[in-house]
Amino acid sequence: MQALRGSCSSKPGPWLQVAVLFSIFAVTIQHLAVIHCYLTTNYKKKVGLEIGTEESDSLNLSTDLNCSQISNYTYKAAKLVEVNIFESVRLSVQHNVTKEEELLFVWRQERKNHSRVVHSSKTSETITVDLGRVTEKQAGRYKLLIAHENITYSIHFEILVRISPRKPYFTAEKDKRANKVKCISEGFPPPIIRWLSCHPDRGRCEDSKDNKAEAPSDSKTDDYGIIRVQKSINGNYLLGSNDTCCAENALGRECSHLYTVDLTSEQSHPEVLIKTGEPLVIRCYARYRSYEFSIEWDTETQKMTTFEQSTNEGGSMLRVLFASSEKIRGGQNRNLTCTSTAHKNKMAPLTLLDKGFIDMNTTTEEYDIDRKENHCCEVEFKAYPSARCAWIHQATPTLCTVYPKDNGKSFSRYCSNKYEPGDEIVFYIDNGDVQLNKTFILNIRQKPKVDHKLSSVKNITCWAQSYPLSEWTWWRSKDASHNCTEAITDGITYGPLGRSAEAWESSSTLVMESGTGTFSICCCASNSVGKTCAQISFSNHERNDLALPIATVSCAFSLVIAIVIFVLMLKKFKKQYKYENQLLMIQYVGPSDNEYIYINFNVLEYDLKWEFPRENLEIGDIIGSGAFGKVVTATAYGISKPGVSLQVAVKMLKENHDSSEKDALMSELKMMTQIGHHDNVVNLLGACTASGPVYLIFEYCPHGDLLNYLKGKRDTFHKTWSDVFQDNNFSFYLNFKPEEKFRERAVTSISNSSYSGLLATHSCDKNQYSWDLSSGQSDILQDGELKYQNTGKYDEEDLNVLTLEDLLSFSYQVAKGMEFLESKMCIHRDLAARNVLITKGKTAKICDFGLARDVENDSNYVVKGNARLPVKWMAPESIFDGIYTIKSDIWSYGILLWEIFSLGVNPYPGMPVNANFYKLLQSGFKMDQPFYATDEIYFLMQSCWAFEPKKRPSFTELVSFLGYQISNTESVLYKNMKNNTDTSYTTMTSRKEEKTDHQSLLVPLI
Repeated sequence: MQALRGSCSSKPGPWLQVAVLFSIFAVTIQHLAVIHCYLTTNYKKKVGLEIGTEESDSLNLSTDLNCSQISNYTYKAAKLVEVNIFESVRLSVQHNVTKEEELLFVWRQERKNHSRVVHSSKTSETITVDLGRVTEKQAGRYKLLIAHENITYSIHFEILVRISPRKPYFTAEKDKRANKVKCISEGFPPPIIRWLSCHPDRGRCEDSKDNKAEAPSDSKTDDYGIIRVQKSINGNYLLGSNDTCCAENALGRECSHLYTVDLTSEQSHPEVLIKTGEPLVIRCYARYRSYEFSIEWDTETQKMTTFEQSTNEGGSMLRVLFASSEKIRGGQNRNLTCTSTAHKNKMAPLTLLDKGFIDMNTTTEEYDIDRKENHCCEVEFKAYPSARCAWIHQATPTLCTVYPKDNGKSFSRYCSNKYEPGDEIVFYIDNGDVQLNKTFILNIRQKPKVDHKLSSVKNITCWAQSYPLSEWTWWRSKDASHNCTEAITDGITYGPLGRSAEAWESSSTLVMESGTGTFSICCCASNSVGKTCAQISFSNHERNDLALPIATVSCAFSLVIAIVIFVLMLKKFKKQYKYENQLLMIQYVGPSDNEYIYINFNVLEYDLKWEFPRENLEIGDIIGSGAFGKVVTATAYGISKPGVSLQVAVKMLKENHDSSEKDALMSELKMMTQIGHHDNVVNLLGACTASGPVYLIFEYCPHGDLLNYLKGKRDTFHKTWSDVFQDNNFSFYLNFKPEEKFRERAVTSISNSSYSGLLATHSCDKNQYSWDLSSGQSDILQDGELKYQNTGKYDEEDLNVLTLEDLLSFSYQVAKGMEFLESKMCIHRDLAARNVLITKGKTAKICDFGLARDVENDSNYVVKGNARLPVKWMAPESIFDGIYTIKSDIWSYGILLWEIFSLGVNPYPGMPVNANFYKLLQSGFKMDQPFYATDEIYFLMQSCWAFEPKKRPSFTELVSFLGYQISNTESVLYKNMKNNTDTSYTTMTSRKEEKTDHQSLLVPLI
């Protein structure tokens, strides 16, 4: 027994230890992935011959970044990625993690305080992300997360954008020892700053005397790796009339002159452009034969720091008065005036901007040129702040050179003689606030290229590619010499014209007459460049071979058509719609307003603080059911307060759901937890995700959706409250206190000026929808909003009536809810009266019935492509291009307004959704004014239906507009009600002598 115990307690032998270590190593190797990382710049996509196929010619041009493992499941690119600004950049990761569809991945751009998801794609075992034309804001650290089962791999990259220096700007500081002016610029690589003293009479610039004495430039790196450099100089070295600061690195050079008002010069000073909050340094320059004179600045309420530098040169006194401000305050444009006791005063007009601008004609220009012709493309523009620009030709950007013009504008030019047919040259310009581009299309004149084909019914068809467009002629040889000299004029038809990026495409067909012998047919295409012919030779034997049985061809063609129809019907029969939440949350907006990238909530974790005990939820009746799920009423115990029950609505999937539908519902849950609470949105209260089906618990709205609410109240609608009182008995009218009614529904912080911008536009031209609100108008309701408190004894809900004020209230509340969703970067995509719920106090709440709506049987949802869509509520860009943006929700809101002010009539009444409907929509057709809408409200609808999305208002502007409408309506109604009360009192007093029972009952109540 002792021996047995000793053998059991002894340490394992060396072979057992080796076996254990080997098994651990084998398991570790099994989970390690092979990761390869590549960088591709200026790639071009080529469209293949087969429809829908495309390939990139950049695969062999990619740079291996040498990704290596630095810790468990963590990899990092060994090479630092440096790219030039405006280059098209792609990061690719090849892996062997798995080929299964369950693989999840996400790209993130990491910053100091937050990160953002970057749109990406996956093909086979390669995951890519295209950064497009990179700017400095796309520099930084990137991380790719690859999740499979319980393992998450992370691959790290660092990208630096090589960029030319920003145009320098100045700040100044007043000091007892030395007054200094600081020159600041930024770029990567870090620019070198030099102060120059320029002498126009000498025609050159020299280094300032203080350049060498100055210590090395101070620098600071921002989140994107862009390095800011600054260099200061003593003010007594800035006494020249044209002092300049230049910043230069390997990619370019930018210079700025100090703003100077020269009192000794006859020239007027140019306009000073500056954005609110930016620094400003300006000089007043004066020379006089005697020192007995003074100068000073009059800056019109703009507080600025001043200091003077002076010197005696050549028997005359030179005074330079500096004025500076760290941050220019906003407000109206003003003048900076320099006054002198010995000179005529001069003004420098100061134009204040809320944001930068670029003034440039962006219309596409098209030119016809000869091959190898040296052609120049030129762009003229005016920009503030100064802009960076590039010419992009054949996917390769070339940084532009900018030249000044006498009219205050600048121009840039691109010249080359290496153009290819169909070339597009794009001028891209960006100043941080605005990004614009202009396209030049170059058509290379080319001689026709001709091809031909003999059809089965003895027809000859010829095709040609050329530029300009070809003209066709047909010729026939008279004998076996094959010389086509006899013109053919009969039996010729022409096919449809086509236009590719490179040339015009045309065709012509000749129906051949019967004939024998040996001869030739020639088809010729000619244009201004030249002529090309194709020759087809015939003999009697060849012509007999051409005759194929028409019946056989027809039968084969019919069989193919039948097979195609059968496949399409089978595909449509098997097609299953997948559940997709209508709400989307935007993660990133690209350079163009409609380039949205949405958050993929599948890769985010669910916050368990929203979890609600399933046993505390008592399920009730179904209130909505669709193809994927249903909504039921329920009683939730303790969801708001301990020991208190609350009636709620629960959203859930049907029993036969698949995993993708469950993932979609979980994504909706995660998104709702991110959105937060708002009074005009159906708010999430909790969820049940563990130990059973997924339940989403929402607020319950007892009055149902707005559409049916309006339809049910049509018979009780009154235009004004005066109409309500006239239709009720007099005793109620005297008991109702309008002063308290309108005091409860108080309107705060609304001024007439908030409406003036829209009203002016409306009064000038109802067909022009311009939303240029003055400063501060868009924020008019931030501090105080319309508050609806239906707490009085006789409120509208108790009276069971509907008024114009209610319609305005619903419109305003929906706009407030959408303004909130817009602030959370959410797009609704199905905004309509059927998706707005009404709860107690006539409170409107936006919801999403995507899960529980029976779109198969709802006539509002029309089959278009592979989906059922609410076409009559959709913006043109959503219908025709599949683009959904905040502005497309504005269009849908305009349709919802039409529903509200028609009391629930279906939009475009009597118009089926067919080809004619789409044509009318594209032609600019708009619905007529609904019966219950005022002119102002109809104007608002038309504004929402502007064909160009940029011309539509924002939800903030809609809230301001409707806020004014409500406040104006309430004040008018209160005034009318009070007048009616006074009139009634006078009438009853005049009848006081008539002693009737009715009078004795009414007088005491007054």
